[in-house]
Amino acid sequence: MSVVYVTVGSTGFDDLVQAVCTRSFLQSLASRRFQRLIVQYGSSEDMFVPPPTEAGAFGIQIESFDYTSNTQRFIDQADLVICHAGTGSILEALHSRKPTIVVVNRELMDNHQSEIAQELSRREYVVAAEPSGLAGAVASGAYSRLVPYPNADPQPIGEILDEETMLS
Repeated sequence: MSVVYVTVGSTGFDDLVQAVCTRSFLQSLASRRFQRLIVQYGSSEDMFVPPPTEAGAFGIQIESFDYTSNTQRFIDQADLVICHAGTGSILEALHSRKPTIVVVNRELMDNHQSEIAQELSRREYVVAAEPSGLAGAVASGAYSRLVPYPNADPQPIGEILDEETMLS
């Protein structure tokens, strides 16, 4: 069974949670033959309102929860990871060698998430998307053409972080 795991991390991300509840997102999953959607919604529980008849119509089984102490278990099950652009979530997915779509939260004060997501996307490690473009990012299948992140060499992410935080 093809699985998509969506995580907002340790807080909430209303726009991402709302995006995965749309008809267009569910339709994009079905078009790529995904059958199961697992959503970790954090503090955005009130935003998690998938259209029940739509999920059934597209043959997608939906599971959800607020938090877990074992994100790796869900990443390991996934054929595609969709996560907020927090460095911890990105690294967990990349080190697990899972195709990853990174969704930037524009509501945050500084835009470091956008810079990190764009640079990792430029290097073809992830697909970067906005919540409004998530369905299109899934439907395009671009995640299937990503370059595996080099597990043995932490330097690329270190370089990106140095560049984006101006530590170098």
